[in-house]
Amino acid sequence: MKCLSCKNGTPTECTTAFTAERDGVFVIVKHVPARICNIRGEEYFDAAITARVLEQVKEAAKAGGQLNLREYAAA
Repeated sequence: MKCLSCKNGTPTECTTAFTAERDGVFVIVKHVPARICNIRGEEYFDAAITARVLEQVKEAAKAGGQLNLREYAAA
């Protein structure tokens, strides 16, 4: 697979942090599996991983507070 953004890079398997804000809560999910372009750093997530991360963000927002730090956990 070539990077869809730069057309030259090759996304490689690794992990990254996903950051989101929902209902006033900032959520950081660490160690999310992704493919990242070796040239521009563009991040690609599989659909199942995206769905799980968004579920974790939703759970964190329900917990309240201003900042919530989570480890990625597969369903």
